[in-house]
Parts: sequence; structure tokens; C-alpha cells
Amino acid sequence: MPAPLAGIRVLDVGTRIGAPFAATLLAEFGADVVKIEEPAVGDFLRSIGPFPSDGAGGDYSLFWATEGRGKRSVTLNLRKEAGQSLFRRLVATADVLVENFRPGTMEAWGLGPDDLADVNPRLVYSRVSVYGQDGPYRDRPGLDRMGIGLGGLLYLTGEPDRPPQRPGVVVSDYLTGVFNAFGILLALRERDASATGQTLDLSLYESILRILEAVPADYDRNGTVRERDGNRLATSAPLDNFACADGAYVCVVAASDRLFARLCNAIGHPALPTDDRYDTLAKRARAGDDMNAVVATWCAARTSDEVVETLVAADVPVCKAASIADIFEDPQVTARAALVEVPDPVVGTVRQQAVTPRLSRTPGSVPRGAPRLGEHNAEVYAELGLDAGDLDALASAGVI
Repeated sequence: MPAPLAGIRVLDVGTRIGAPFAATLLAEFGADVVKIEEPAVGDFLRSIGPFPSDGAGGDYSLFWATEGRGKRSVTLNLRKEAGQSLFRRLVATADVLVENFRPGTMEAWGLGPDDLADVNPRLVYSRVSVYGQDGPYRDRPGLDRMGIGLGGLLYLTGEPDRPPQRPGVVVSDYLTGVFNAFGILLALRERDASATGQTLDLSLYESILRILEAVPADYDRNGTVRERDGNRLATSAPLDNFACADGAYVCVVAASDRLFARLCNAIGHPALPTDDRYDTLAKRARAGDDMNAVVATWCAARTSDEVVETLVAADVPVCKAASIADIFEDPQVTARAALVEVPDPVVGTVRQQAVTPRLSRTPGSVPRGAPRLGEHNAEVYAELGLDAGDLDALASAGVI
């Protein structure tokens, strides 16, 4: 079966994650993604670690190996007039353009949405920034941390008596990448009817704000400012990440009456569900310290494997806080092939995350490993009619 996005060409002019990750997702379902990189420098992700500890590839970035996959790389200096002219020729062949420069940058180069509308009126032009393309903050510099800050997630993350704690990954960048891919597909679907492209405006902070549960509505109607709860919830107990005898942590969630009864039977406290101090969720939430202490004591005397085995047998939601080493050995991950070997032109193969979501008839795949800088210059520019002599001249002029 043809891939769902076969025939769609994407120009990836972004860097870091918010825009490029969307392009990677599209590539995994058949889009031809051409990565536009600055000559001699390339994408920022090429320069940051981690790097192979065995020295393979020298300072080759495993971050780039993961997030550059599935694309063809060409070099092009968009600051030069000749580069802008060549870029317009590429735009004429494209369906989608994704970029995440600071607002106004593409316009300064004569490559904004209005500039390119005459070149390709069907172009879907996707823009990612920290704060959006308008508003008083549009020109502020920023990265993922600003997205989770203004979006409200940073304030909520961490222990109540400690400073806010960032999540373990750049969640606003990746989340925006997913919303970006979704928006691009919507715009392409609409273009099928209108034959006209449109511009997408995504901001890191709005992606975070959108997943903030009912926090805005609760504040609007009740004046409630949700505070940090750490690993617990003020409205639910027992619920926490509990330390086990082997030093690992497990998350146990047993808030409903039925789950609470199963948990109590499994850990040797069958009378607790009928105790009038704990016989409703509201009472257990108010007695959260007591509830969690009971579970904590039981977990501390057992290994994480013992805890998981016992509670799974009792049909109680439980999961180990898995390290990446755990994930590589996990039977569920193995059974679903959630990690795949991706061929890489520098280090051979790298085990990485598999494609998601899973489609039954037309599943996605990783079409290629992350390309070398400018690896596809000859191939892509030949599609525009340029020959080797043209490319040599452009390279000498610092255009590619």
C-alpha cells in the first residue's frame, strides 16, 4: 500500500525540535522531507550530545541521529540573495514549509508567507515560536523552558515545599511538534477542497496551556490556583511513587473504592475499606498521608518486581518507574517492537523509538537514518535542473 503521505513534499527550515519534529513525523508516513541546513554549520542538534562513547563518528550527535532521521539534507544560505532565489524554486515544488525562526526572520529574508504566496499558492506554511507571531512577547527570545513557564506546567511540577521542577524532557517542543503535524494534516485536507494553502501559527506556551486539564476553567469559575502536589493529588489517595527495597520506585494508583479494596486485600489490610475514616474517596483524600504511608511501608519491604507482580495479580494499577535500561529489557516494549534499529550513515545502526501511531493497513516506518550535512545536495538540486557545474559555483559562492 502507498504510504499515507506519499507525494507530499515538506521543506524543513526549522532547527531544534518544534518544527523539525513535525517534519520527522510526516516523513515516517511517507512525506518527502527536505531538510534545509546552513552550509558548514548545519542544524543545531548536530552539535550537542550525547555522543557515541566508543568514538564512532567522533563528535557525531546521537540527538541528531534520532531527530534528523527520515529526511534528505541540503545546504542553503538563506541570508544570501542567491540562496533566497534558490529557496523559492524549492518552494515551488513543495506542499509544506515548516520553520521556527524568531518571528520576522523569514520576512526579513523576503521568504514570509505573503512573499511566497505567489510562488506557490498551495503552500501550507507552518510557523513555530515560543510566544506566537503576534502579541507583546512575540520578539522575546526563548526556548522550551519559556514554553512550560508561561504555559503553566512549570508552576505545577515538583514538590509543594520545593521550587518548580522542569519535566525530564523538552515537553513543550515535542508537544508542539505533534500539534504541528496535526495542524499540517488539517491544512492539507482543507487544501484538497480549496486548492489554496494557509499559514499555521503555533507557540510553545499554547501547546502546554492546551493540556493543562481543567486548571483554567477551575480558576475562571472558582478562583482556584492549583499548586504543586509532587507525585500526589489533593483529590485522590492512595497515590504516589513508592520506594522499594531494591531502590526502584513504583507508581500505585488505587483511588476508587473498588481499587482501594483490591489493594488493601493484596497488601494485608482487608479491614481498611470498611473503616469509617477511609470508606469514601473524599475521606481517603483528606487522609492522604495515612493512606500513602500504609502503601509506602508495604512497598519498602519488597523489591519492585515483587510489588508489581503482587498488585498486577490483584488487578491494581501499578508500574515501575522505568529507566531507559529497564525499557530496553521490558517484555512489553520488546513484544511491540517499540524500539527499532535505524540504519545510520555514520555509526551503523542506532536503536531508537519506533514510529507512532500504528496504522493497521499503512503503517509508518523510518525511511532512512539521519543524513550527513548536505548529503542530498546533488540529488535534490538536480530535481530543479541544476548540474554539477552549477553546484560547484553555488558552493564557491557560499550559497550551498
